[in-house]
Amino acid sequence: MVTSTNVLLIYPKYTYPRKSPPMGLAYLAAYIRREGFNPVIVDFNIDGCSEKELPRLLKEYAPLAAGISFMTNQYGESLRLAELIKRCSNLTRVVAGGPHVSALSCETLKECPAIDFIVTGEGEITFIELLKAISNGKEDFANISGLSFRCRGDIVQNQPRDLIKDINSLPFPAWDLIDTRKYSVFSIKKGLTFALLSSRGCPNHCIFCDSHTIFGRRFRPRSAKNIFLEVLFLRKTYRMSQFDFVDDTITLDKRRVLDLCALLKGSGIPFTWMANARANTLDGEMLKAMKESGCVRIDIGVESGDPSVRRMAKKGITDEDVIRTHRLAKELGVQVGSFVMVGNLGETMDSVRMTAELLKDIGEDVMVSIACPFPGTELYKIAKEKGYLRVTDWSRYVTSPTYLRGYRPIMVTDAMDQNKIVNAYYYLHSFFVKRKFQARYGKHFFINPFFIKEYLFRSAVQGESLRKASMFFKLVKARIGS
Repeated sequence: MVTSTNVLLIYPKYTYPRKSPPMGLAYLAAYIRREGFNPVIVDFNIDGCSEKELPRLLKEYAPLAAGISFMTNQYGESLRLAELIKRCSNLTRVVAGGPHVSALSCETLKECPAIDFIVTGEGEITFIELLKAISNGKEDFANISGLSFRCRGDIVQNQPRDLIKDINSLPFPAWDLIDTRKYSVFSIKKGLTFALLSSRGCPNHCIFCDSHTIFGRRFRPRSAKNIFLEVLFLRKTYRMSQFDFVDDTITLDKRRVLDLCALLKGSGIPFTWMANARANTLDGEMLKAMKESGCVRIDIGVESGDPSVRRMAKKGITDEDVIRTHRLAKELGVQVGSFVMVGNLGETMDSVRMTAELLKDIGEDVMVSIACPFPGTELYKIAKEKGYLRVTDWSRYVTSPTYLRGYRPIMVTDAMDQNKIVNAYYYLHSFFVKRKFQARYGKHFFINPFFIKEYLFRSAVQGESLRKASMFFKLVKARIGS
């Protein structure tokens, strides 16, 4: 029987410059700690964490298991870490989780012998059952739902784990295991911002989204009271005043939103908060309540100004939804962030121009990305079947050419090759870059100390000045050339 209760939870490096806390690991840590285990979270994205420390940590903690949670573009880093763990401590079981392995569990086990187990979908219950089995010396894992592993040379996939019905029953994330000061959660005001998760699961079927590989498609909200209790806890413990709801959309249940807004407003505490929303779920009453309770920004997925492209993407919103929501928010003084993509199925350069036209008068902070077919999505399946995939290196599965040197789009379409897609990205970006800075940092953003610190000074420190200068010239070139 194994006596150690220590569990190492690892988040590998990723290329996106803005670093957010690993919420999945924080929830997992809180859950297994409640069951008697001793978790430690190691995030290799944060200053002070390096691979050189991993052998020391393994020797110091002698963990029962090391859990690695990762996205597709963290795949290569994850495999290297798994192999390093095995070299340093062959007795430590390596467990992988996250959206990539949930979609490709068999493939991952075949490609990486250093990974012993894969937890698919929601991890809390599956992981705790696995830890208890290992700590009790049991080697029979066949009855643990949501688990994939090797047995006598074969790969075994157990039946899927049922979704957690009552997510109010989950403990709050283990914030004490994360140094929140070292993260850079997006905020439009100076100061520390916390990331909160108000629900799991999205009932929509956007073909580019891989959220369902973990949380499924059934919307499971936390109650307004439960969310408010976490807000009060963070306020008392960390003096929190700003937070961002990072789940897919907070606005699916209007009554819940109104109840939460009433609690926040009634607290008398001047909270500032942000959230993601769908354009067809917002109305004036909800937006007004959100504004009065401290909401300063909503981010909305527009994706394209071409209705036919949105239909192919199964987005389920109209131009009217987009226009109405943006105007309502602007009237109330709530900033709107608009997510758009290029390189979608069925898109042409005319479609890209339609996106610019739709948002030219209403878009404040338009964020452009390139469609990426992540494993587990319908887009990935289509791209694979039609031969659209052009990049097979998982580490390059990112949504912006600014994240990687030598970036190339992961897929092409019938109408757009890789060069056309990249040019469309810069073309669309060129319409809104000035307005984006004004929305985030004010009309005279170039003399705003917050802008200088966050965008210019930090870029110089991180060696990104040349990259951003290069981007400026590409924006000009794309605008002139199109």
